[in-house]
Amino acid sequence: MMSMSKGKSARTALAAAILAVAASVGAAPEAHAADFYKGKRIKLTVGSSTGGGYDTYTRALGRHMVRHIPGNPKIVVQNMQGGGGLKSVRYTYLVAKKDGTEFANIRASNMLDSILAIRGMEFKPDKFVWIGSMASDTDVCMFWHKSGIRTFDDLIKKKPRIGATGKGAQAFMFPNAINSVLGTKMQIILGYKGTSDRILAVEQGELEGSCGINGYTFVSRLNKHFTGKTLVPLMQSGLRPNPLLKDVPMTQSFAKTKEQREILDGLFSQMAIARPYAAPPGVPADRAKILRAAFDATMKDADFLKEAARLKIGIDPSTGTETEAIILKLARMTPTLKQQIKTAIGQ
Repeated sequence: MMSMSKGKSARTALAAAILAVAASVGAAPEAHAADFYKGKRIKLTVGSSTGGGYDTYTRALGRHMVRHIPGNPKIVVQNMQGGGGLKSVRYTYLVAKKDGTEFANIRASNMLDSILAIRGMEFKPDKFVWIGSMASDTDVCMFWHKSGIRTFDDLIKKKPRIGATGKGAQAFMFPNAINSVLGTKMQIILGYKGTSDRILAVEQGELEGSCGINGYTFVSRLNKHFTGKTLVPLMQSGLRPNPLLKDVPMTQSFAKTKEQREILDGLFSQMAIARPYAAPPGVPADRAKILRAAFDATMKDADFLKEAARLKIGIDPSTGTETEAIILKLARMTPTLKQQIKTAIGQ
């Protein structure tokens, strides 16, 4: 007959063996995903031309995130401008590989378009695998120092020319809503490739100003105009001021009614995830977990933060779960508010 001490030892050994097997089984998928990335090439798509804010953020992310993905893969950034970011969104959702080797900068404005049933109904915002957002921000309307546009009242009295890529772009939707809700008279000219094109047109006198430029982009990529005061920021659109532009009034401050403010708040809430990234639907959960973890680690990486400070790009990250929650909140707006926003942006 087995002694009590020997029986206890046997049970302990058996329990340890069971736990070891369970642990190895639980770790297997994640270990397999880590092996998957060994030597791989990851495509990171940005839906704009080179030199703008989305491009600057995305290239900085690609340079540092690669160190946090096991297997020493390479990240290659690809620019795919068109339709105010819509071309790259469609590519990511419908064409990109769903094995975890592709993800993209996905503009919140394109997600709102889909939610409002304006364009992009072939994809579902809640089906993307949301990896995270690098920052919240504001959208700044700014005007050339010689344009004669200095106050909000000037936008009501005059008809300054501003530019945008297309009707799906933030550079169109935001000023169009401001015109509709607050009575300004900005003329929005379509067909510009991106931020760099629009600013060049302002410098050459073809345009008098621009909206659709994020606050951190204004301070970093357009620093000569920011410090030299050749581009004058008139208002900023979002839920809270960009910390570098505290003296620039919020667009909602010009609202005269509760309804006007609610419409603008609903539209501008997308700025809470101003720099979001997502992979296409169907990416295996273990690989999605690795990408999310690598993104989160990058946002805390000392070398990355040092470069972000040098580039003057603001970092105020949201995790993949937090980013997804904001997308779902946008999708759950009341039908009435959705229709009011849709009308405001000219759809």
